[in-house]
Amino acid sequence: MTNTRMGIVVNTSPWIALSTCGQIPLLEKLYTDVYIPYHVKEEIMAGGKDSFGVYELETCKWVKIEKVQDIEKVTLLCELEQGEAEVIILAKEIGIKQVLIDEKVARLQAHVLDLDVIGTLGLLLKAKKKGLLPSIKISITKIMDSGIWIKDQIVQGIIKDAGEGEGL
Repeated sequence: MTNTRMGIVVNTSPWIALSTCGQIPLLEKLYTDVYIPYHVKEEIMAGGKDSFGVYELETCKWVKIEKVQDIEKVTLLCELEQGEAEVIILAKEIGIKQVLIDEKVARLQAHVLDLDVIGTLGLLLKAKKKGLLPSIKISITKIMDSGIWIKDQIVQGIIKDAGEGEGL
């Protein structure tokens, strides 16, 4: 493994969620390197030009789209969708320690492979604690209003941890 950099490899659903609340720029503010595996790019683009996350992906020049070198390793993570598996394998290949994944099984697999996992709400909380986001409630509300479901216990815990009281 190469030297670990302050970078992150991003999966499809967090990219889309951050897009729905207008917070994609937080990635550039929090990390020196932001990577998206090629298959994740394809998943984001699959919805067409007007889908969430497409415009940001096309215009964010700081995002690095990379192909996984050893595609056979991706197939070993057969319980995961291809995008999730590529996030994990790409992180390992390029020496990035942190991945942005929301799906539970993929998060568990990333932990098993010694990666640091953060989810969309964890990223928003990190930004809030660093003074990059005035309110986490506004972003969470926008994400949920776009149709993305988030477990109520997680929302309540993040809002409380952010010091924004109880509930939305």
